[in-house]
Amino acid sequence: MKSKIHPTAVVHPSAIFADGVEVGPCAVIGEDVSAGEGATIGAHAVVEHAVIGKGARIFSGAVVGSAPQDLKYKGEKARVVLGERCTIREFVTINRGTAASGETVIGSDCLLMAYAHVAHDCRLGQGVILANCATLAGHIEVGDHAVISGLVGMHQFVRVGSMAMISGGSMVSQDVPPYCQAQGDRARLVGLNLVGLRRAKVSREIIAQLKQAYKALFLSPHTVAEAVRFLRAGPMAPEVARMLDFVEASERGVCRPRMASVGAEERTPSGV
Repeated sequence: MKSKIHPTAVVHPSAIFADGVEVGPCAVIGEDVSAGEGATIGAHAVVEHAVIGKGARIFSGAVVGSAPQDLKYKGEKARVVLGERCTIREFVTINRGTAASGETVIGSDCLLMAYAHVAHDCRLGQGVILANCATLAGHIEVGDHAVISGLVGMHQFVRVGSMAMISGGSMVSQDVPPYCQAQGDRARLVGLNLVGLRRAKVSREIIAQLKQAYKALFLSPHTVAEAVRFLRAGPMAPEVARMLDFVEASERGVCRPRMASVGAEERTPSGV
C-alpha cells in the first residue's frame, strides 16, 4: 500500500515513509524523519528529527522532534524515537534530545493526551499514559504502564517507576517508586496504585507482598536502608525486588508519605 501524502503537506526530501503512511493537510515533515508502516500524521502537525514507529498516530497540531528548550543546546544532532502504536493527541509537544543522550524516547503503546509536553532526553517505557497538560521537564524517566494525570508538573531528572500513578495537579520533585500512588504539592505517597495493580491482574499474593514492603519502607520507624536490608533477607516477589532496586538507586530522593508513622496506612486513600 502506497503512502498517502496530502498535496498541501510540506515534506522534506530526506523523509522516508514505509507503506501505508498517511500525512494530512498542511502537515510539515522536516529533515531526518522516518515513519513506519501505517503511521499517520494529522493536519498541521510538525515532525522533524524523529523516528516514528509502525502504526503510531500523531494528531492535528502536535509537534514532534522540535529543538529542546535547553539553553545549553547548540544545535547538536539529536532525535525523538516514537514507539509502535503510540497515540500523540492534539498539540502535544515532544522535544528531541541533547548531547546528554542524543534521544528522547517514547516506548510502544503510549498515549499522550492533548497539550502534554515531553522535554529533551526523557525516556518513557511501554504503555505510559500522560493525561491532558501533563508536563515533563528534561531527563525524566518513566517506567512501563505508569499513569501521569492531568496538569501534573515534573521536575527534571525525576524517575517514575513502573505502574506508578500520579494524581492530577501534582507537582513532582522526587522519585515515585514502582506500583505506588503519589499526589499533592509537593507530591507525597498515598499508598499503592491498587486500582492499577488489580486491572493488570497482579495476584493477591504479590499485592500483599508489595503492601508489606511499602509499610516497611515508608510507614515504619526504621530508616529506608534498614527496611531494604530486612526485606532482602527474606524471599520476595520480583515486583518487590524492583521496588527495592528503584529506591536504592534514587539520586533525588524518593517521595514519602506525609505521615510516615506506624498506622498511617489506615489514613491513606488507597487503603494500603
